[in-house]
Amino acid sequence: MSWGQTPTFQMLIDPTGSGTWVNYALSRDGKVMAANYGGSIYRWTPDTPKFPFHGFTLLGPGNFLNSEIGISSDGTTIISARTGSDGNVNPALWKQSSGWSDLGHPANGCIVDGQWGGGYDLNADGTLAVGLAWYCPAGAEGFVWSRTNGITALSHPKGPAGTSSRASAISADGRTIVGFSEDPPTGVRRPVRWFAGKTYLFAGAHTPGEATGVSSDGSQIVGQSWNTAASSSYAFHYSAGTLLSLGTISGIQFDQSYANAVSDNGTTVGWSGDPFGAGIEAFIWTPKLGMQSLSKYLHQRGVLLPFGITLTSALDISADGSTIVGVWQDAHFNQGGWMVRLKK
Repeated sequence: MSWGQTPTFQMLIDPTGSGTWVNYALSRDGKVMAANYGGSIYRWTPDTPKFPFHGFTLLGPGNFLNSEIGISSDGTTIISARTGSDGNVNPALWKQSSGWSDLGHPANGCIVDGQWGGGYDLNADGTLAVGLAWYCPAGAEGFVWSRTNGITALSHPKGPAGTSSRASAISADGRTIVGFSEDPPTGVRRPVRWFAGKTYLFAGAHTPGEATGVSSDGSQIVGQSWNTAASSSYAFHYSAGTLLSLGTISGIQFDQSYANAVSDNGTTVGWSGDPFGAGIEAFIWTPKLGMQSLSKYLHQRGVLLPFGITLTSALDISADGSTIVGVWQDAHFNQGGWMVRLKK
């Protein structure tokens, strides 16, 4: 199949038929997608029979309390969380060749509310995984998993019991891990990068926020951090030692924005707006264009969106920059998923 150069838009049919919450992750070329619908894990490809599956294949139940989902670059491996043989929720890996396997827990692991933890992201070939594991006394810490070493805990802040960290994303080359690490005095999240066995609070030792996405080579990191001048939290793009605050679609000082993912050419996607009032909408950002409403960006390029829906958030962009996925909502609070093809 060949994808056209003109952007195309499609609504994604909820395979559960329930209109539940959803999270997505894309392979490097955007032609395979992992989806977490209300805790059920699916794999999507364009050549899966359209009816009754609409491109989705059910891989099995995950956990309804865990929204995380990750996929390898080639789309053959998916990570999330599911109930293991011990009756507790574990980080879990699905491979196209062998199905599901539970990843276990670190040596200092604890069960909290029936969970050991959950898996968030994978490197290019699915041989490294990252996520969150609970430790004793009750707190969370980021982890990295490999088949050789199992789950290895990353750093978490030294401070009050329960001070936590989480590994939210890993670069395709497996060298850079990003997420959050809580500030010991306050418990507020701070953006963190783990690299070469060391922990870096690259946005500042006490800057609130978190890192959510990283490019394939680890050179670009995105997320959300506190903007002191605006007294609000904005999406950021970090590269070559410089953290750039991306602002908001509206330009209104007290609106917020949040970056979910970045492609290897720097295109960043997420949401912007007032989450406690007027609502939010999906954005697209590039160094050349700045932040724009994704809906307006598509309209300017000849794409007609279905009447009455708002693209509320762009959840992921493929590493090659070709594909964006996200969620929509209408005036009656119905919701669902969508996919945009920007290029081949």
